[in-house]
Amino acid sequence: MRAGVWVSEGGAYTIWTDSHYFVVSAAGDSASANIYCGASQVCYTDRGIARKQNLRLRQVGAGGPEIVLDYSMFREGSESAVEEVPLQIDESLFSPGKCVIESGVIYDSVAEVTEEYILLSTCNGDKDKIFNDGRSVYMPSDGGESWWYRIEPR
Repeated sequence: MRAGVWVSEGGAYTIWTDSHYFVVSAAGDSASANIYCGASQVCYTDRGIARKQNLRLRQVGAGGPEIVLDYSMFREGSESAVEEVPLQIDESLFSPGKCVIESGVIYDSVAEVTEEYILLSTCNGDKDKIFNDGRSVYMPSDGGESWWYRIEPR
């Protein structure tokens, strides 16, 4: 239900593939910028979504950007090529109602499944409800909602 290109009400974009997740978001102005770009490996299971971020660029406010790079999933292949090592996860770390972070892998666990949606428990007590009709709503634990819409299925 997650695969495809999604756009938020605020104009952020995410792309979910079978093995990767990409996000681009920007808001504010030079005095109060909120810029976020990221790339992660992902693995889907019946128990949730595991993701390991390998690139993050974040800038909040007028300060400089924070850049995090993790190229550990790449190795040298034959003929000077680069190969990606598939994300390895431990399914026992999925825990309904919680987000678990282990060895850089974030485990967003399935909290509820209905005919209409899947509810994931994400970090900091946040929830992500993914509907089967191409909508999702991110619900931070401190209140509010952020609606997303699939604009291109996979």
